[in-house]
Amino acid sequence: MAGRLSPTANLLRKSRLFSLPQSLSHPATPTSSSTVVESDTATLPFPIRAAIATPPSSLARGDWGLKRPLPAKSTTESSSSPVVRVNHLDTFEHVTDFESAADHATTLKKWQELFLPLSTVLNTGIPSAAGGGRHLSVFEKSADNTHESKNVDDLNAKRFRFKGPWLAGQTETEFQNYLKSVRKQRPQFLQRLRQVLAERKASESRKALLDRGEPIGERQVSQELSDEEFETALRALRANPEALGPEIHKFLDLATPPNVPDQYLTRRRWTAGPSNISSTEYVTHGPPTTHPSAGLSYLRTKAHMDNHPVVGPQQQPKPVEARVLSAKRAQKLRTVIGVGGIVVDDLKSQGWRQNRSLGGPVGPDPDAPGGSKYWVKAERAAIRSDGRVELQVGRPSEAAKSLIGVSDAQQSSVSLPKNLFRSVPRLDT
Repeated sequence: MAGRLSPTANLLRKSRLFSLPQSLSHPATPTSSSTVVESDTATLPFPIRAAIATPPSSLARGDWGLKRPLPAKSTTESSSSPVVRVNHLDTFEHVTDFESAADHATTLKKWQELFLPLSTVLNTGIPSAAGGGRHLSVFEKSADNTHESKNVDDLNAKRFRFKGPWLAGQTETEFQNYLKSVRKQRPQFLQRLRQVLAERKASESRKALLDRGEPIGERQVSQELSDEEFETALRALRANPEALGPEIHKFLDLATPPNVPDQYLTRRRWTAGPSNISSTEYVTHGPPTTHPSAGLSYLRTKAHMDNHPVVGPQQQPKPVEARVLSAKRAQKLRTVIGVGGIVVDDLKSQGWRQNRSLGGPVGPDPDAPGGSKYWVKAERAAIRSDGRVELQVGRPSEAAKSLIGVSDAQQSSVSLPKNLFRSVPRLDT
């Protein structure tokens, strides 16, 4: 006869107490000299706790696999898609602190309907319409690398994660603590420097033999370095920070630091050597805390087409409706819209006039169902270093809007474009 399970074993089998991952840190408040306006009830830019769902059979009983059932008044009766996240499994008052996670769960469903691949963050300063910021998938072998990847020693391999910290983002206390831990690695660093200097001496010996036209042999090329030669070379390296800096960064595997201001370029300074970071955005704001895709999309390119049931495959993607959150004003040159649960600065609205006949946004309309909306086309998306989604939108064509029955679109017959056979449309932008 099998023995009875202990309370701990029974809890492990039936409860999610030990299966919930550790919560992430709260998004940092941006540093600014002006007043930062934020709301405690606003949706966070990324989820910090796991969302929990339960099958319908358990939902009817209020069973979410936790320590105690959750009340139906706060779960099934208050939301059409009951999904919760747990803040505290058991408080001092023996109450499970939870809240609805439908905000991030619904945003994920809306985002997946866009069928948009995620690109690396390319802050080139050139608009995408002018050829800047082309799509480069975050899953490319040349960019999807960490310090534990197999091709980490490849010169063409770019990385988004390093073994060492990003020193520019550390506080004074964190930097001092890191210096204490680094001092313990001094013997290993000196041993590595000795090996590097020995290889450099052997390379110079081979070059001298080639210049004199003498044969190169193993006995003639010495790879050993005496203590006196090592001390002399070490003093020379300490006096030349431009040569010692890259060796320190390579040994500690530090992330690429920000660029040096122009007024300090003429001074002798510590350098980090060639950059192998996957995006210039990570140089200024630090490497990302998660994978650059953040699990939102696993598509590599936009090499797919929407198949209309009547007219067939479409070159342009299906337009989506954007809700106007803040219209363009005299003090604000851009319109803030919401697309798929993401707040977007509409760069195309800078040249728009406030006129309904031109299709421009006129501001939030409280009488319209759901507020003022207009149609946009999702073009490119990326995840920034702070975990926020950066989305670029454009204007859909009149033919694309007419296929979905938009009333203000020009109802024209669907026909092939005139330049269809003159150029091949790009699918990687």
